[in-house]
Amino acid sequence: MDWEYHKVQLPNHRPTSSMYSDDVSIMTYLVHKVSEETRTQEYETIASFMRENQALEEELARHQKLWDGAIIIANEVIQAITTIRKSLITVDTKVAGAEKDWLAFWGIYKESLGEHQPWI
Repeated sequence: MDWEYHKVQLPNHRPTSSMYSDDVSIMTYLVHKVSEETRTQEYETIASFMRENQALEEELARHQKLWDGAIIIANEVIQAITTIRKSLITVDTKVAGAEKDWLAFWGIYKESLGEHQPWI
């Protein structure tokens, strides 16, 4: 077997020279820059989320005010309907009484069954 053909190539080590002596400081600088950039992006993302949350809170407050207004109007409508119904009952009662009185004034009576007087 030819061992030269199957020989494992060893990695080339860089020569130790002064031109490679600042690799550590360059790497430290690059790591620091990447870390700074990452932190800046995180702060920008947080600020963006905070602005978005603020906008959503303001929109929610507007919808809440509209909802509250709708509920107030609905309550006023219900009160108005209740008042109108009571008024209609009162009017019907008074009209019936006035009709009976008017007809009685003219001597017109209707016979009724039971213990009630014969009024129309």
